[in-house]
Amino acid sequence: MIAPARGPTRVRHYACIHPETYKYFFAKHDVLAVWGRLAAIYGEPSVRPGFGVIEIQSERLILRATTGGNPITVIRTRRCTSQDVEALHRVFGFELE
Repeated sequence: MIAPARGPTRVRHYACIHPETYKYFFAKHDVLAVWGRLAAIYGEPSVRPGFGVIEIQSERLILRATTGGNPITVIRTRRCTSQDVEALHRVFGFELE
């Protein structure tokens, strides 16, 4: 008998897909709370129902997800610094190792 595949062992993790773009994955039960914290800091998200996209555009970051809100794609703008990324990680509740 083959054992079933196991999922990620970390509840939160991120994947770099481009030097200025990151994807962050969260446990399903945390997604609404994460978007609430992001909205409080970066501004209310806009919703494009035809495309199924939730998005917050701030001066330094663009935060985007499909209607389910997970994963969150983060695009760094030209004004984004490493301190901005560290602040975002604190909002998410973790820092890079």
